Amino acid sequence: MQERDSYVDAGAVRGGLGDEVHANGVRIVMDRDKGRCVVSARRFAPGETVVAGDVERAVPIRTNHSFQVGWDTHVDLTTPARDINHSCEPNTGIRDNDRGGFDFVALREIFPSEEITWDYETSEYVSIAVSRCLCGENRCRSAIRGFKYRQEDVTWRPTHLAGYLREEYDAVSTAREASGAGRHPVAREV
Repeated sequence: MQERDSYVDAGAVRGGLGDEVHANGVRIVMDRDKGRCVVSARRFAPGETVVAGDVERAVPIRTNHSFQVGWDTHVDLTTPARDINHSCEPNTGIRDNDRGGFDFVALREIFPSEEITWDYETSEYVSIAVSRCLCGENRCRSAIRGFKYRQEDVTWRPTHLAGYLREEYDAVSTAREASGAGRHPVAREV
């Protein structure tokens, strides 16, 4: 798959979406393939909160735009969090916040005009949002199925998982270790 440029051309913005800078220095732009994208309007350091995702409302069932925050709990987050796209090699990770949603934290330095992305499989047990991945990263997985399937990969080292999935991940890792199959290598959280 051809590597996709993670910088979005603000000149391609339609309808004035890119004119408004949201709290903490991000803006929403349109991409011809992905639709709405969140891009940085400034530099972010590793570990810095890029977007705070507040709960707009609880939803009764999983949707293409909902976020799974518990085994049976899905919510809609406020803009700009709801418009952050998936990447198989994201520049942000999620962290549960005290408002029932997720904060999106920089995993590495993020530069101005770079698209803000996160890995949907770090919150969605079974994902329905992306049938074909458009991230274009060198290690693109092509399809995003959800944590349920991703946790089978013993080379996966998630640093940021939804709290309810962290418990599952740790339990599976412990069971693997007890059976002699080896523990998931756990990466350090930024």
